[in-house]
Amino acid sequence: MKIVIIENTYECNKMICENINQVLIKNKLDYKIESFINYNEELKNIIHNHEIKIYIVDMMLDTYSGYDICREIRESAKDWDSIIVISSVHNEKENVISKRLGVLTYLSKLDEFEQELKDTILYAINVLEPKKFLTINKNCKISINDICYIEKEKNSKYCFIKTLDDTYRIRKPLKEFENTWHFKKIKNYLLINENHMKKLDKDKIIFENTIEIKLK
Repeated sequence: MKIVIIENTYECNKMICENINQVLIKNKLDYKIESFINYNEELKNIIHNHEIKIYIVDMMLDTYSGYDICREIRESAKDWDSIIVISSVHNEKENVISKRLGVLTYLSKLDEFEQELKDTILYAINVLEPKKFLTINKNCKISINDICYIEKEKNSKYCFIKTLDDTYRIRKPLKEFENTWHFKKIKNYLLINENHMKKLDKDKIIFENTIEIKLK
């Protein structure tokens, strides 16, 4: 999993990376840090891949505002599972949260920033861990990112989980999945992962790997 830092000053960018590295090493956590001074094509590609991430976003960037990056993550990339943390020297907390961008928290660079950053990263990682995998049974876990769709089995308490490579059957209500992840509800019996959807017709949905499901 990645931690993506978007901070427009070299000194602050370096400081954030060093503090997060300290947390990762101390807690033996396997995360990769990607840092950016401003928005570019490489960052765009990271935003639009299917991996869940933690973002540390500076609101005051030079050519592309932090708010624009948050909107791209949530609205353009349709990523509502990654965590966004805002950092700024200005008090923009209420303004940012009110825009419904799913921001975890706001960090003021003027108020014990380094310690708050470390505490926030640990909290964000603890929040994300349950979202990374779904336990099918004691011998099997699957990545949430690999799921194409979840379909309720008719007249049953089970659901079918269709991934890019396999199909699983699990005793859980569809509502539980709906409340846990931001999959799109197409029918009362069907949730889909739009990241893997290629085409939606009136009678079927086509996913990657030529996977498809007919709509009832």
